[in-house]
Amino acid sequence: PNYGFYFGPQFGQRPGVWVMDPWGKNLAGAPLSDAVKTELLRWRNGGNGGQPPQPRPQIEGDAISRQLDSITLEEHLMARHQISRDTVRTFLSPVEGGGYGLGPDVLSAYCNYAIETQFPGDGDEKLGDQMFPDGNSGFARLMVKTLIPAAFPGPCTVDAVWQNRVQFPALDSAGQATRIRLNATVVRVAHAGDPAHAPHVIVTYVIGNRLFSVKARAVVMAGGSWTTKHIVADLPESHRAAYGQFYRSPCLMANIAVRNWRFLYKIGISGCRWFEGLGNYLSVRKQATVGSINPTFGPDSPTALTIKVLFSQPGLPVGEQGSRGRVQLVGTSFAQYERVFREQLGDMFAPGGFDPRRDIAGIILNRWGHAYVNPQPGFFFGTDGQPAPRDVLRNRAHGRIAFANTDLAGAMDHRNSIREAERAVDQLIGL
Repeated sequence: PNYGFYFGPQFGQRPGVWVMDPWGKNLAGAPLSDAVKTELLRWRNGGNGGQPPQPRPQIEGDAISRQLDSITLEEHLMARHQISRDTVRTFLSPVEGGGYGLGPDVLSAYCNYAIETQFPGDGDEKLGDQMFPDGNSGFARLMVKTLIPAAFPGPCTVDAVWQNRVQFPALDSAGQATRIRLNATVVRVAHAGDPAHAPHVIVTYVIGNRLFSVKARAVVMAGGSWTTKHIVADLPESHRAAYGQFYRSPCLMANIAVRNWRFLYKIGISGCRWFEGLGNYLSVRKQATVGSINPTFGPDSPTALTIKVLFSQPGLPVGEQGSRGRVQLVGTSFAQYERVFREQLGDMFAPGGFDPRRDIAGIILNRWGHAYVNPQPGFFFGTDGQPAPRDVLRNRAHGRIAFANTDLAGAMDHRNSIREAERAVDQLIGL
C-alpha cells in the first residue's frame, strides 16, 4: 500500500499522475488501456491466460532449464503469461532482466531461474534482503581482515571492519602470507614456456609509468571476461572463442542524498516505479543497523536514494546494446546527468513538496562500463551439441592458470564470486 507507479508525458500525462497501491487496486486509475492492464495483472499474479501451467526448473542443468536456455526471456514471458511483446518491452524491460543488465529481448529465459536453482533454500522471507551499509564491499572488508588481520584495527567483526579505517601499509608487508599491492594494474599473464610443462607463470603489472614482473606458481584470473581475454597472452583459441560469447553491459548507479524523505511520506509512498526517463525505481532502503547507525528512522531522517540506470535498447543485438550503452554512459557529463535527475525528480515528487535545490544534499554517480554479464540463449548449457562458453573456461585450468569471476556462473551474485573462486583454487592445488 505504500508503493506507487508514476506515469508521465510518455503516457500523455502533463503533469504526471501517481497511482497508489497499483497492484492492490488492480491498476485502477492508471492511464493504460484495459488490454494492457489485463496483461500486466496476469503477469503480476502469475496467470497464464488459460494455458497449461509451465513447470519450473528444479536443479541447474535439468531438461526444463535447458529448454529455457534455448529461448529468450521475452519469448518465455510472452508464452507463460500470454502477454504481448510491446507490454514486455514497455513495462518489464529492463526490470525483468535487471539482474543481468539488459532486457528480456536478448537474455536467456533461464536467467529468470538461475539464482534460485544455483542457491536453493537461501533467503529469509521475513527478514527480506539485507545489505551492508557500504554494499558488497562489506564482504570484501571482512575477507581482507581475515587474510590480513592488521588491515583493520580491532576484532574481526562486522562493526569493527565497517567503522575502522583501512591500514594501507599493512596490506603489502613483506613476510606475510597474503599481500595486496595497490595501484598495480596487471597487463600481461603468460606461462614461462609451453603451458603444459611451464614451471611458472610470469605476471607483468604497471605502477605509474614503470613495468614490473613476478613469477607465480599458479594464477587465478578473477577479473571479468572483458579484461581476462586481453591479459592472458597465451590463451588457447578455444578459450578465446568462448570469451567471445560473453557479453557485458553498463550500469550507472546514482546515489542521491536527500536531507529527508518527507516528500515521499506526504505522497504516501516509501518506494515507487516509473516507465520513462532515467532509471526505473527507487525505495527507502532497509539497512542493517551496524556500528553507530541509528535504528530509529523516519521521514525526517536523511537518506540516500539509489537509482540504477540500465541501457537496454530492445530490438538491437545483445553486443550492440552493450556497446551503445557504454558510449552513452561515458559520453554524458556529470552536469548533464545531474540536470536530468533534478528535473525528473522535481516533476515526479512535486505533489509531496519536493524542491531539488533545497532537498538534495548531493549526488554521486558510479559508472560501471561492464557491470553485468548478459547471458544470451545457449550461454548456460550450449547450443547444437557444443559446450557452453562458461564451461570451456571453468571445466579445467589452462596450464597453471585458472579462471574465476561471477560471469562464469552466468549470474552476478557475491555467492557465485565465492563459489567460482573456490573452484578455481581447487583446480590449481598441487601444481
